[in-house]
Amino acid sequence: MSYTFDIGDETIWGPVNSVAHIFLGTVKTFSEEYGVPSGFGDDLMGMVEINPNEFAVFVQRVLAERAQSLHLYKSMMLDGVLPILVALADRGRLEVAGRSPEENAYLEEVRARKLPMLAPSE
Repeated sequence: MSYTFDIGDETIWGPVNSVAHIFLGTVKTFSEEYGVPSGFGDDLMGMVEINPNEFAVFVQRVLAERAQSLHLYKSMMLDGVLPILVALADRGRLEVAGRSPEENAYLEEVRARKLPMLAPSE
């Protein structure tokens, strides 16, 4: 079984259930911590609709937190999810751009990895 993460009619990611649960739990925590809606809708039997506008703002906020972080463990935790957020935003053709040299460097590093964000049909 797997989840689908959709923007409109397009599925941009289809992780297995356990990965989706961990990811969504972490996203919820970040959303609460930073006071910004994540853009992820309710889990409807393994289908999650993403609000592109809210999601782009959320990714920018998490990126800013990571670029400003001087705390080793906080940076490590953000590094566990932020690359996935950036890859999802890119796959959904959403604008996420660095607003500082640190953010630009982080985005460049993450995008160079070219994370595969496979949809269920791939």
